[in-house]
Amino acid sequence: MPWLDGMLLPFPENPYSATSPVMIERMFESFPSPRVFKTHLPYDLVPKPCDQATKPRYIYVMRNPKDVAVSYYHHILVMPETTITTWNGFFELFIEGKVLYGSWFDHVLSWWKHKDDTNILFLKYEEMKRNSPVAIQKIAKFIGKELSHEILECIVNQTSFNAMKKEGNANYSWMQELKGDVIRKGQVGDWRNYFTEEQNKQFDSLYAEKMAGSGLQFEFRGEEQI
Repeated sequence: MPWLDGMLLPFPENPYSATSPVMIERMFESFPSPRVFKTHLPYDLVPKPCDQATKPRYIYVMRNPKDVAVSYYHHILVMPETTITTWNGFFELFIEGKVLYGSWFDHVLSWWKHKDDTNILFLKYEEMKRNSPVAIQKIAKFIGKELSHEILECIVNQTSFNAMKKEGNANYSWMQELKGDVIRKGQVGDWRNYFTEEQNKQFDSLYAEKMAGSGLQFEFRGEEQI
């Protein structure tokens, strides 16, 4: 499953890289249907079909921003040639939106503006962690598939955190230049081990300002912390 982001970046070593809209369209068509792509792009940067009657389906996974910040921090740490060394330094960059793909708030809200679009399914990471069979069934219904009990159980097992941590393609273990695991904890509420009291107050204030009127609510504590 190729990354759409990589297709849009002209890296010569990237087999899925395309340098023009025509090349991107041809590359899309070269993949057998149904085509599935991954991306971190905000809504406005995702390529849209020229034919308005064609509506590709999108599955947008959201996670509470405090855990996103911590997960992102550790993701950056394992990258080769990273210049990030401390949590405090990364925290400031994160709340200012000075990280790859920009502000978490802008990104999430760019998609949430389309919450009523029938071709977009919104899922929350915390709900997926708490009850993965329900989330998988939602996805199956969204793409028009029926799952037997056996297939559902197989998907639940293969997409569990422990299974994905052992899977080389998911954990990018084939990238020898990485300094650690890409898949780390996956816990809900791990931010409590990193945010200082002052950082938490600062973030809560920013969250209240940015998310006002959106109607979006996130779970910030894991069940073991409730």
